[in-house]
Amino acid sequence: MKCKTGGFPIRKHIVLILSVLLVPAMTGCGQSDGLAPLEELPEDYSLEQAKKDGCITHEDGDITQGKERFEEFYDTTKSGKADKVRLADYYSPDDPSGYDPESYEALKAGYPRLYVLDLSFDGEQYTIRWYEDGEEIIRNYPYLLKYEGPAESSDAVYKSYTRYVLTNDDGVTWQELVWGMISSQLGDYIDHMSICTDYVYE
Repeated sequence: MKCKTGGFPIRKHIVLILSVLLVPAMTGCGQSDGLAPLEELPEDYSLEQAKKDGCITHEDGDITQGKERFEEFYDTTKSGKADKVRLADYYSPDDPSGYDPESYEALKAGYPRLYVLDLSFDGEQYTIRWYEDGEEIIRNYPYLLKYEGPAESSDAVYKSYTRYVLTNDDGVTWQELVWGMISSQLGDYIDHMSICTDYVYE
């Protein structure tokens, strides 16, 4: 599979929607120096290879490898120093119980999916880069914010979270971002990218 992002999947459950909307939730391969450019990754590049390459990896919206490396990236860039990581997000088929059989079969055909992205900071701004349908996509943000708190819903399977989000406003709250995602009012959405999520289950 060519590791270019297709459309980022919108998950049925609000937990995954909140954690990965607009970017799959992205994850990163240590220092991306020495790694093959995104456009040169082979069609069959796998989750196992991404982990072997040292990627900060998310599986179905939750970080599974590279937590310490991402925290280091956050601390380094908050101090104004340049750094870069590679992110790898893996998605398996959703729970079939919420779908009719025909719809689920169509959905399942598109999984598993692996998205690979490069995230860098040059001392002034963050740049996230990936490929979609053969086209290079680049987005820039001035801020990387860290949010921590209890689960947003009593129905959530996790107790608390830590989220790292790229934004254009260093004063925006997580609650404001969530409201913008779920509101049906035009103009409520606030541009951002959630790039690293760590759930605590106990």
